Amino acid sequence: MDLLLLAPTKEVDVDLLVFVERYATDLLKWDILTFFARNPSFSAPAAQIAQRIGRNAYLIQPELGDLALLGILEQTPGPGNQMMYQLTSKPHLRRLILKFADQLADQPLV
Repeated sequence: MDLLLLAPTKEVDVDLLVFVERYATDLLKWDILTFFARNPSFSAPAAQIAQRIGRNAYLIQPELGDLALLGILEQTPGPGNQMMYQLTSKPHLRRLILKFADQLADQPLV
C-alpha cells in the first residue's frame, strides 16, 4: 500500500485566531490594528491616523472608538478637545497585536 505523503501543517494558534475573530472584524480594523502593531508607541488623533493609513477620517473614527471600547486602543484627551489614540499598554493584548502583525508580514502577497 502506498502512503500519501502530506506536507506538515502548522499548528493553529488559538489565541491569535480568537484575536482576529474578535478585533479584526473588517478590513478597516485590520488596517488600524496593523498600523498600531507596526507603530506601537504612536499616539495621534483620528485624522492623523487616517492620513497615515490612507483612509477617510470620518470612516475611521467609529472603528477607533470600537477598538478603544474593546481595550485594544487607549484614548486620551488631546489638544483642541481631540481624542488621541494609542495602542493599549496591557501586555497580553500588546503581544497578540504584535503577533498578528508578524503573521501578516510572513504571508506572501497574492
